[in-house]
Amino acid sequence: MVVVFEFLSEEPIENLITCMNFKVDKLVLFGNYDRVASQKEKTECFLKRYCGVKDVLFRVLSEKDLQSVLSVMRQEIEAALKQNAELYFDITGGESLMLVAFGMLSKEYKTPIHLYDVSKCKLIELNEGADKNLSKDVEQQKIELNLEAVIEMHGGKINDSLHKETKTVANADAEKDILGIWEVMKRYSASWNLFSQFMRDHMQADENGEVIRKEATVLQALKASPSNFSSVSLLNQILDALGEAGVLLDVVHAAGMYRFSFKNRAIKSYLWDGGSVLELYTYLRERKSATECQVGVYLDWDGVLHGTGGGDVFNEIDVLALHGYIPTFISCKSGNMSPQQILHSFYELDTVANRFGGKYAKRLLVLTMELTKVYQDRAKEMRIELRFEK
Repeated sequence: MVVVFEFLSEEPIENLITCMNFKVDKLVLFGNYDRVASQKEKTECFLKRYCGVKDVLFRVLSEKDLQSVLSVMRQEIEAALKQNAELYFDITGGESLMLVAFGMLSKEYKTPIHLYDVSKCKLIELNEGADKNLSKDVEQQKIELNLEAVIEMHGGKINDSLHKETKTVANADAEKDILGIWEVMKRYSASWNLFSQFMRDHMQADENGEVIRKEATVLQALKASPSNFSSVSLLNQILDALGEAGVLLDVVHAAGMYRFSFKNRAIKSYLWDGGSVLELYTYLRERKSATECQVGVYLDWDGVLHGTGGGDVFNEIDVLALHGYIPTFISCKSGNMSPQQILHSFYELDTVANRFGGKYAKRLLVLTMELTKVYQDRAKEMRIELRFEK
């Protein structure tokens, strides 16, 4: 029987990574009272559901009394040895007092110690004087993470029922269309959101997906627009560019009329929702290298879906990618932003990444307009990577 003793870390992956890579029969986790109370249920559930650990035991330890810590740990060691168990100590994410205790007991019982570099999924063994070796004496396994498991690990849940149809790339043809719209959006990035709003407000299609408007009606709408989108020339340029991209068909703005058709319903939704194009482009880019990638992801805060009756607290993340064990939370912002909007986007991204990804999570903010140095510096302080798409 393989038994692993380890610290109960605040970081879920540190509690699980050994059992995701080796077949462990029993895991004994030591921690203070508050941590055991907050982590016990979700940690035990994950270990049994995904890792195949049969027995999970939590022991509360003193945070100040080394002799008390040693006494509790010796009890568990002696109990395991009476069952002829093979013992291994995992010090990944360990704290000072428990590190001292594990070091003393490892020497006393000649038990191997190891830890993981989580970001690299690298096992580091400290086996001086030990009789056994984890990597040689324990059967290996490879439990691959997916995004659902990562969010579950942190006590949340992906709510697929809230996923919007507009945040879907159905096939290769849809991918080509998105990339075509993206090339147009890049050229007119400063005006794209205003154009999108104008399309939504004034370019409604009929049941056949065709838009027909009198030129006078369009000009009046531009003139009355409360935004800065009031240029006939700019409107015509963007419509023509979308026609050349093949997503608007039979574009005409002459002889007193505006007329065109959306290639399909998806195109209409992309153009009406100004930010979706950047999100979908980012998704297409990220999924090339990610283990898994999703766009338009709704994350339920407490991991319990209450259905249509309400009660759910959730956050939407534009793009969520996974590379090995490390999730990347990606927010996409198109067009110009006010100072308040910039800071809000920073704090929102940081909050979601901390809640559902922990300390190893990466944060990426994708923008179409550059930020001034003061905001670039603030993003760096918050460990947020900025990517400016041009």
